[in-house]
Amino acid sequence: MNRHSVNDLVECSLQRWYRTVSQWRRPVGGTPTGCVACRSSDFAVFDRLGHWPHDLIHSLVETLDLVSMQLAVALHEERHCANENGRATAPCNACIAQAQSTANSCAQRHAQDIADVVNECAMPRLAVYVEMNTNLALNAATRGEWAS
Repeated sequence: MNRHSVNDLVECSLQRWYRTVSQWRRPVGGTPTGCVACRSSDFAVFDRLGHWPHDLIHSLVETLDLVSMQLAVALHEERHCANENGRATAPCNACIAQAQSTANSCAQRHAQDIADVVNECAMPRLAVYVEMNTNLALNAATRGEWAS
């Protein structure tokens, strides 16, 4: 695949993710042990400090994983199936590794945009959500609705 096609694929995928972030309203529940997909993904590095809502970073990881798999299939077919009439059933490990590296490199060029979208769209909403829930908890505790 040529570089422009890869850039277009990543940029279109990120545009869809940006729309998801712009429509985000509040966090969904997580798990006590954390998300295995996000912990093991190189794409989770975009939230280095772990401050973003998990559902947003998880969505980004899924988006970039999908891009990687699409690239891996295209790379595999380009390299290994040129003389065959059929498509490959699954890309090889080398094509998957190169596709992940390529997607990560391309996404890193958009790192500032990714951070800006989260910081401008989601973080103010998260702050309002946290403040609202903190106030509800404080009010309930003050009224004695919670017993220790």
